Amino acid sequence: GLALTLGGGEVRLIDLAGAYAVLANRGLRVDPVTILKVTDAQGRVLQEWKPQAGVRVVDERVAYLLTDILSDNAARLATYGPNSVLQIGRPAAVKTGTTTDFRDNWTVGYTPDLVAGAWVGNADNTPMINISGVQGAGPIWHDFMRAALTGKPEADFVQPAGLVRAEVCAMSGLLPTDYCPLKRSELFIDGTQP
Repeated sequence: GLALTLGGGEVRLIDLAGAYAVLANRGLRVDPVTILKVTDAQGRVLQEWKPQAGVRVVDERVAYLLTDILSDNAARLATYGPNSVLQIGRPAAVKTGTTTDFRDNWTVGYTPDLVAGAWVGNADNTPMINISGVQGAGPIWHDFMRAALTGKPEADFVQPAGLVRAEVCAMSGLLPTDYCPLKRSELFIDGTQP
């Protein structure tokens, strides 16, 4: 049910990272990889991972809309402030999570080139003391992403065809009227805008 989205169910970090990888891959699912190569003592390759073609599981436009939401630093200001650990100095889509009993917290995010997740919790499954995903797993994710992307060119998320911007009332999400004091521009799949 809906409680799953709020930490009401258990999920392995590799599975969660794999789900976010679908968004990073513009809707294509590729199995997560943990071991790239196995060699023997003489350096002979015994087994090596080969890149696979992805399978479309999410409409590319939907994946981009979710990426646009998850990478919106302005939308996070009220919760995380202007200099949160979710900002890594380049475009990144990221989400934190904390179970209601503080037993687990995580941060999972991606750039166009890299998906990574971090989990924090006690090995004996006892609750932590008020440690949220942004406080516990957030700094680990941040530092890993910064280090892993050092020296790599910055890439933007590429908006696919079929999306349009429309001005909406900030309060209702509908077309603005004379009674709407605040308006904003939002992205829609063409044909779904109000």
